[in-house]
Amino acid sequence: MNKWMVLVTLSMSMFIIVIDTTIMNVSISALIEDLDTTVGGIQAAIALYALVMASFMLIGGKLADILGKRRTFTIGVVIFGIGTFIASISHSLAMLIVGWSIIEGLGSALMMPNIQTLLRAKYDAADRAFAYGIISAVAAVGAAVGPIVGGFLTTYYSWRWAFRMEVLIVVVVLVLSRYITADKRSTERHGFDIPGALLSIFGWSAMVLGILLGPNYGFWRAKQPFMLGALEIAPLGLSIVPILIGAGILLIVLLFSWERQLEERGGGLFKPSIFKTPGIVSGFAVRFIQMGATAAFLFTMPLMFQLTFEYTAMQTGRALIPFSIALLVFAVIGARLSARFTAKRIIQVGFVLVITGLVVIAGTIEPDAAPSDLASGILFGMGVGLIASQILNLILSSVSAENTAEASGLNGTFEQLGNAVGVALVGAMMLGGLTAGIQEGINASSSIPEVHKAALITATESSVYLMSNSQLESVLKAVDHPDKVMKSEIQSIYSHARIQAFQTGIFFLVFISLIGLVMTTGLRKRKLVET
Repeated sequence: MNKWMVLVTLSMSMFIIVIDTTIMNVSISALIEDLDTTVGGIQAAIALYALVMASFMLIGGKLADILGKRRTFTIGVVIFGIGTFIASISHSLAMLIVGWSIIEGLGSALMMPNIQTLLRAKYDAADRAFAYGIISAVAAVGAAVGPIVGGFLTTYYSWRWAFRMEVLIVVVVLVLSRYITADKRSTERHGFDIPGALLSIFGWSAMVLGILLGPNYGFWRAKQPFMLGALEIAPLGLSIVPILIGAGILLIVLLFSWERQLEERGGGLFKPSIFKTPGIVSGFAVRFIQMGATAAFLFTMPLMFQLTFEYTAMQTGRALIPFSIALLVFAVIGARLSARFTAKRIIQVGFVLVITGLVVIAGTIEPDAAPSDLASGILFGMGVGLIASQILNLILSSVSAENTAEASGLNGTFEQLGNAVGVALVGAMMLGGLTAGIQEGINASSSIPEVHKAALITATESSVYLMSNSQLESVLKAVDHPDKVMKSEIQSIYSHARIQAFQTGIFFLVFISLIGLVMTTGLRKRKLVET
């Protein structure tokens, strides 16, 4: 039994990392009410959690070479537990971001890259294949049951119990971590790559923050100046967004240039030469897109159920059960097919199912549609399950054993960047669709006097938010205006525009999934299990 205790420990760690985001997506409405915030605030917290993980993932992998894999992993578990506890007692969005997005994100960044390397060090041959399969299955289960568990806890108890449950699992993991053998650290000593770490943190952060700020500040021309203290940043009327994204790209280019120099000396955060491995760039790209599409889907669909139909968290979790079951079942089926078909072919079939499922869902999102009229996420879940069953193993098995740590760290970075960028972009697209729909409805309305239309359209350009009918009604009640007909018309226009916003979000996922399908052409054509 002791032989498999390391696998049990690492599987529990993977479970809480994966479930941490999915479990909260169904609780968006409860978080908005309890923390007195908006959809944009929760979207920022979700994206920042993934962003912190992405920014520090390479650092977590490098620290393992200096401190040892077990020690780095254990430190990460402790940090994760502290963040989870803070999140569980949060009374404001800022406190939730500190506990969940920042501290938990740091802990996850220390844990994630070491799970794969600890498994590789502990198990060999058939045992290693079995261990990797279990870890992949646990990740699929975490993604599948997260919405259901989150919905149950939020509806019948509190969303805080989701974090409290994670604290208990953290305690168990710390107790079981004694089964992980202390690893021998390399005798070659290299100083920690501080310049590379700073370039990684600020580069990735600038790009994702730029996307997050787009809806409020404009993606090119400034809707409003960005305030840094008393300093206004809007040079020549330009938004802060292209400045941040451009700065982020420049820093990442400098990061790769710097790491190439350090690799020649035997140091650095990672080895840029890994990107020369056949198929590895396409593998990272496919993983990035798959994670981004999944994270965006799990943000968009619960939001639609809770704002359009005012579902409780439990009802939202039940609505996502078809997706969850399909994901889990086809992750297992995909693993079984590994001996019969190439990983590339299975992944391509997965993307076809993902795209088909999204198109079907978009086609059923109509202004007068009832919840029962909407297509479920079965096809989408089937596709994601097939892709997830292959892509991680395909990436890590493409590199040599000594490069597994670097490949795992880079893969984790692109995974979390996919999560962050996916949520940020789909949120921006939905707000754009909402704004366009409201403006179109105002212009076409015969119930709104012409004298008011220009002011209403200007107001939507500066500030518009996704909200439920009840929230909108409360806002309109607070507006001192006697015209009830006009208020009713605004409610109707907003409801139709909100549907348009969700359609925009789903069609955006179709677009990026098509890009993912194209990127699969660069994957290596081989079976993961040879018969």
